[in-house]
Amino acid sequence: MRSYRMYLFLMMKRLWKKPAFVFFLISLPFLAVAITRLAQGERPGVRIGIAIDGNAQEADREWNRAFLALLTEQNSRNELMAFQIYEEKTQLVRDVKKGELECGVVLPADMREKLNTDQWRDSVILYQAPSSTMTGLVKEQIAAAVFTLFSEARYESYLADTPLFDEAEAAGSTREEILAFAAEAYETHLSDGSTFSFAYQGEGYTGNAGSDSQAESGDSFRLRGVLAVCIFLSGLCGLLTDWKDRQEQRFVRIAPAWVTTMVNIWIPTFFTSLLTLVSLCLTGEAAGTGVGWLLSVGEEACRLLFYQAGIVFYCSILRFFLRKQETIAAAIPLLTLAGMVCCPVWIRLAVYVPVFRVLEKLFPVSWYLLL
Repeated sequence: MRSYRMYLFLMMKRLWKKPAFVFFLISLPFLAVAITRLAQGERPGVRIGIAIDGNAQEADREWNRAFLALLTEQNSRNELMAFQIYEEKTQLVRDVKKGELECGVVLPADMREKLNTDQWRDSVILYQAPSSTMTGLVKEQIAAAVFTLFSEARYESYLADTPLFDEAEAAGSTREEILAFAAEAYETHLSDGSTFSFAYQGEGYTGNAGSDSQAESGDSFRLRGVLAVCIFLSGLCGLLTDWKDRQEQRFVRIAPAWVTTMVNIWIPTFFTSLLTLVSLCLTGEAAGTGVGWLLSVGEEACRLLFYQAGIVFYCSILRFFLRKQETIAAAIPLLTLAGMVCCPVWIRLAVYVPVFRVLEKLFPVSWYLLL
């Protein structure tokens, strides 16, 4: 047992004497921070113009302000489009014609009144460029914002007139208290998914519907994908080290050949995983404070341990087929590139091309990202 500990220590010490590997590890946190900063600095590539046309009453103006605020709030969460508010319809139409906007939407100033009186049909005007391809998505975004405000108003109106709370009022509760409680419950249950929710299981999907892991953003998924590829690359490079050790028979008296293979693969993946965990903490992916932060870090550490085991198993099998140094060296860039393309690192092609549902399972990167 002592000889095994000494062997493991020597293997780790030898790895730290390689300047290229040390530079690779040190660069990981900087790479993670750079990816996060670039993702935060990205602006949606499609601009949508919004304008309110006409004069409105005070109640309608309040509704219009809430509508525009709701669309503006979506800009921080929407990676496909950004809504730009215009004061005048003429300027919006001019920008659409110049190609500065994908399309423009003009709503009447009395949209709230039209909705209440069921006269809203043909009241929204859409201006679009000939090459526009986002019209359908824009309509959905506008309709979702209108429905959110209209349904909330109808809900409050129903509660104000319904006789269901007569007994509660007779018991001493006021209608204002009941409305305040109902409005708070409406807001809570509408946003937490307990009433109903839509689960889009595409890029960035990392768990079952309704799970916390599904809420992981696309930016976070890309960062984890890049770091997962780096860990996979370090494991593949361990195969080259193993080939040299076998050729020179360095540790033949200390450990069997299959043990040296697993150790040579595992040690670089261990150090890379450790720096990956540090990188995720630095970029805020291990979010939370106190016990919550410790739990998130512990969960991520367990995922990385499972990933290390998967890489050791995967590369150990490759060792049976790649027996020459030239073959291993040629396979490293090919497998790394194939992992980045087939696995959901930048985009999950399995959503669009069914054959990638099988191909992505052939690489350990997917085992970690879809865990």
